[in-house]
Amino acid sequence: MKLDGDKVVDQYGAVLAEYIRGEWHTKDPAVLDFVKDTEEVKVRARNEKGQLVGDDPSTPDVNEAWTTKVVKKVKGNK
Repeated sequence: MKLDGDKVVDQYGAVLAEYIRGEWHTKDPAVLDFVKDTEEVKVRARNEKGQLVGDDPSTPDVNEAWTTKVVKKVKGNK
């Protein structure tokens, strides 16, 4: 299994779980164990080419330059 944005996919590319409105949706309890150490972080938005996206000044209440992404928490060595 691997985390691909807001989805968990297996080695064949099949979607096992999705992160929708702040919680994980899946039928497999093993997938929930895999995603229990995830968190949402704010990152700069990028387009399909990987270039940074700027904020649109015509929409003052929305900042298009930033988006959220679900990532695994990093565990340090002790």
